[in-house]
Amino acid sequence: MTEIYQGDTGLEILVDCGCDIAGAGSPGLLVRTPSGAVRRFSGALAARDGVTRLIRYVTQPGDLAEAGVYRIQASLTLGDWSGLGKTARLTVRPRFN
Repeated sequence: MTEIYQGDTGLEILVDCGCDIAGAGSPGLLVRTPSGAVRRFSGALAARDGVTRLIRYVTQPGDLAEAGVYRIQASLTLGDWSGLGKTARLTVRPRFN
């Protein structure tokens, strides 16, 4: 599927952190919805080309309830550091669009 629609579930979201995050704690995605609400989706660490550099989340019912642009940031703890990654954008189209 090339388009993401309001209400989609089972959508795999992969956020590339750009460096090795093996051993990171509390991996997740901080998400600002189109209406401005902020939510946190609990994620899991995932590897690409043998390097653990991704946070993976699969959407659940209600996650993409609004059409519009979602802003997403990786959120994790790595050693003494805790923080966020760069902001990515995910466009969710209205149904029947």
